[in-house]
Amino acid sequence: MRLNDGEISAIIEREIQQAQGYDSDVLSSKRQSALDYYQGIMSAPAEGRSAIVSTDLADAVHSMLAQIQPILKTTLLEFIPNGDQDEQAAQSESDFTRDQMSKSGGWRTVFEACHDALLIGNGWMKISTDDDVRVTEEQYAPDLPDEAIFIISQPTAENQEVKVVSSASKTTVKRTTTTTKLKFESIPPEDMLFSEGRGYESIQDQRFVAQKKLYTCAQLSEMGISDQVISELPDGDAVYWPAVNARQGIYGNDDNQSAQNSERLKIVYCCYIRMSMGNNNSSELRYVWYSGGEILKNEPVTHVPFVTGSGIPMPHRVQGTGLYELLAAIQEGKTHILRNYMDNLDVMNSSRIGAVEGQVNMGDLTSGRINGVIRMRNPNALVPLPSNDIGQQAIQGLDYLDNVRVQRIGASMDMNEAQAALMSASATAAAGSLGMVEKMGGWFATNLVETMLKPAFIAVHRLLRTEIAGPVMMKQRGRWEQSDSSQWQERDVLEVVMGMTTAEKAQRLQGLSTVIQQQTGLAASGGMGSLVDKSKLYNAMTDWLRAADLGQPEQYFVDPDSEEAQAADQQAAQAQEQQQQQMMEMQHKMTQMQQQFELQKQDNDLKFKYYDANLDAEIEEAKLTASSIIDIKKLNNTVDNSDAKTASK
Repeated sequence: MRLNDGEISAIIEREIQQAQGYDSDVLSSKRQSALDYYQGIMSAPAEGRSAIVSTDLADAVHSMLAQIQPILKTTLLEFIPNGDQDEQAAQSESDFTRDQMSKSGGWRTVFEACHDALLIGNGWMKISTDDDVRVTEEQYAPDLPDEAIFIISQPTAENQEVKVVSSASKTTVKRTTTTTKLKFESIPPEDMLFSEGRGYESIQDQRFVAQKKLYTCAQLSEMGISDQVISELPDGDAVYWPAVNARQGIYGNDDNQSAQNSERLKIVYCCYIRMSMGNNNSSELRYVWYSGGEILKNEPVTHVPFVTGSGIPMPHRVQGTGLYELLAAIQEGKTHILRNYMDNLDVMNSSRIGAVEGQVNMGDLTSGRINGVIRMRNPNALVPLPSNDIGQQAIQGLDYLDNVRVQRIGASMDMNEAQAALMSASATAAAGSLGMVEKMGGWFATNLVETMLKPAFIAVHRLLRTEIAGPVMMKQRGRWEQSDSSQWQERDVLEVVMGMTTAEKAQRLQGLSTVIQQQTGLAASGGMGSLVDKSKLYNAMTDWLRAADLGQPEQYFVDPDSEEAQAADQQAAQAQEQQQQQMMEMQHKMTQMQQQFELQKQDNDLKFKYYDANLDAEIEEAKLTASSIIDIKKLNNTVDNSDAKTASK
């Protein structure tokens, strides 16, 4: 036999009243005091005394947030693959989960929850899905043919319902498009209730977790709740716990209800409870809305959508420790000393004076006029009363409490002074000293990552895989990538690479700069391809940009593996190939020209030798001819002489 609404209502009421954080219990009172101290609201002084308040808690929270937020933002969470074949899928799912978390405003929610965690002890987030419903109307002419009505009645987007209404004057098409999106909410801790089970530090293991929410009557009516039930629900101002009022501080307004009934606020407890719906020992997780003895909703669920974490977690317990618990006594002590110090300054500036009655004009004495004349009948009628100057002791007391504060939460509040003192030190000594200063901030950041950021990351992955299953898009390394989250497998094992502190970031930047210089030197000296390549150089440069918090690498460099880079490499290769072909053609032409020159030279040499030989032959012939002529002339002369001698005889 299953439980009826009356029995469920009684169970829920009991769980609410005995839950941690209800009404004015210890946790609720601590939340109230933490919020008061954070806003500088402390016990009022006696009349006439100084009302100055030390703000150590607010200063500590702000300085710690300034130190750890960059660490959290640069922390890298990645799912550990199940084997070699799963590495690419695990990396892709990690990238898409991180991208969807950023697009949905997850980081702002994380920082708000971290703010609450440092202040009160726990930050709370709700990570769920939300349906964004958009309704549009289109109007067409009346009496459209069936073919036209069929065309306009077709959905134009996914998850769209189309309703066509025809009348004598027009045809109206109403399109209702529902888009499911991730939703991050930072929940005020004072609105959260939970049953602190023994030995169960995970919120998923608790028997009861609830959020106190305020809904308008109009919102409840849209959910299908009858007006009669809504009218009987308690108003939003009927149950205002001290911690809720403390959140408003000096801006609180006791009368904050709407003048119209539709906008009046009603209190609803949205509960996740493990309960048995029958008479047996089995239990199931149910999501129940409860208010004023009424069960407004009751349905089964698979998980609790809340995530809670602490900067100082307590083992085996949900509720952690906040800076309020560490600094409340210090803020009270410093406030007490400051008030006494200010009162003492007033006394020293306007010391008390004894006056002989009847010998002094009391109006002159009590007028408060600076350097004013006091009329008196006897020079001894005024006697100064001694007062002690506590200035030195007050400053020593404040310095002592500051040292205690630093020992409890680290030196994050003194970072400016510490960094100024390190400016004159050597680089090695400065890095070492700064690292010691940042250790406590790193410890707080690590705890917040383990208790809050990791569960949030896993929750986002689960929602993408189940409730928003389907194609998701992401731009990475300059190009759009798509993944089907419905094909993802369940994952809950993460590898955490913590973000860096200031000292660690400076050290990493220096190391990466050295690596980049060595890589560029190797590339210039012929080591490109053997000792270094474009992808290794790109990785070093992108790591440097991330360490310097300069945004996405795509703003400065082109990924060698991107289509743009590959197209550029292909064009460069083609241009180089064309240049090589041109060089080869030029070399071929030069070779041909050289050969032609050699042939021409040989031909010219042969012609010259031929000409030279002919010339020599002609010269020899000429010589022979001349010699022959001479010989003939000599012979003729000889004959003539012989004839002459003969004739004379």
